[in-house]
Amino acid sequence: MLELLIAALLPAIVVILFTRVTYNKYVSFVLSLILMWALFDGLEQPLYLQAITVVSAIIGFVYSHKIEQKQKNRIKK
Repeated sequence: MLELLIAALLPAIVVILFTRVTYNKYVSFVLSLILMWALFDGLEQPLYLQAITVVSAIIGFVYSHKIEQKQKNRIKK
């Protein structure tokens, strides 16, 4: 149960944090997936846990994209 919670929340948070550090949402997405697969022992985890991790990272990617667009709009004004 704890693994499901971590797989659902941590990748999205990590993508957002890496985006703030690297200023590149694509690099942060790839780094977060690599980090999650290293923490969860990658392919030795069940498929549903891997899928939850990827979906959470995609949600973090979309959210970081929205934040980036808001910042660009704020700079233009």
